Amino acid sequence: MERHGLNENKIRELYLYKIPSLKTCDNWAAVKEIGRLEFRGKHANYNGALVQYGDNVYFIPNSRLEALTPYRKWHFKNVISVIKESERKKK
Repeated sequence: MERHGLNENKIRELYLYKIPSLKTCDNWAAVKEIGRLEFRGKHANYNGALVQYGDNVYFIPNSRLEALTPYRKWHFKNVISVIKESERKKK
């Protein structure tokens, strides 16, 4: 997961902006939950979840999660925290 910028349930803001949104896939059962995410950034608001499909990491917004709930049950155990670039530069 580290190649996607995700490390110990933390992700840098810069990497979060580069994660694509998962709009559709052939097999929703093959999508693995990584964790819930709520972040209000400079360029976008992220309220949803990070998932893994194949070798890639994707973001799914809450509206899509709710729409898929009748067809697939979601079990998110982790909460992903976002490291802001301003906080990272201070270290």
